[in-house]
Amino acid sequence: MKQDTEFGYKARQILNHGVDSLDGKVLARLSEARQAALNSQRVAVRGLRLAGIGYSVESRIFPYARSVLAVIALVIGATGTHYWNAFEQAQEFEEIDSALLADELPPSAYLDRGFHAWLERASDSPSQ
Repeated sequence: MKQDTEFGYKARQILNHGVDSLDGKVLARLSEARQAALNSQRVAVRGLRLAGIGYSVESRIFPYARSVLAVIALVIGATGTHYWNAFEQAQEFEEIDSALLADELPPSAYLDRGFHAWLERASDSPSQ
């Protein structure tokens, strides 16, 4: 990297050495060529900005906009997942409650500890 920089400085010094002796027309043509090269370079940089690479005005105003948007999207996704899971769990509880209410067992059976053990064994065994 240092060698490239030194080479650039040496090349600039050599090119600047004879600038004073150049004709005005040549200087004007060199200036136009330089402007054309700079303009084509700016067009290439705009193309990179469109692809999400490079420096733009928005990044000067709010440099962390993409990060903030990503965090907001993550929070919205996590919150949505939490509510979705809570909704699914409520539906499962609703099915269990409906099954228990539709059953013909007396309420005292639900208070029996052996019933809970039987219920867990029955729910673990595969359905016939």
